[in-house]
Amino acid sequence: MKQFLTTALLLSGSALAATSTGTLTINATVNASCTLASTTLNLGNYNFVSGSAGTANLAVTCNVPTLFTVTADNGQNYSGGLRMKHSTLDKYLNYTMVTTPVGFGVGAVPLVGGDFSTDVTVLVTATGAQVASAGTYTDVVTLTLEY
Repeated sequence: MKQFLTTALLLSGSALAATSTGTLTINATVNASCTLASTTLNLGNYNFVSGSAGTANLAVTCNVPTLFTVTADNGQNYSGGLRMKHSTLDKYLNYTMVTTPVGFGVGAVPLVGGDFSTDVTVLVTATGAQVASAGTYTDVVTLTLEY
């Protein structure tokens, strides 16, 4: 038995005398994934003299630092400008909309920090001196997050 073991060890030693090398390539892909959390903005009671204004914060959250833009369409009732439509009458209330820090498709904002999130503030103003019938006025604007 001892002689067999010695022979096996000698043979195995000579079997391991040559070497060959190869490479192992390791890679991974990290895809950016972002979400836009929107809300409803209520301008409250419209005042003929001072108008009405309000802000909403739209949360943009990404899984990695990402450049993004937020754009807005013209809403459902656009006609030469943004406007809300009366719920039952063919009446409209004009308004303006401004977003910060990004504009309507202008600029890019890098997300930095631990959670890679930021707010986009939307300011909507229905200016005063508009003749408006009593009731509720609404418009729906579609926001698009590109990253």
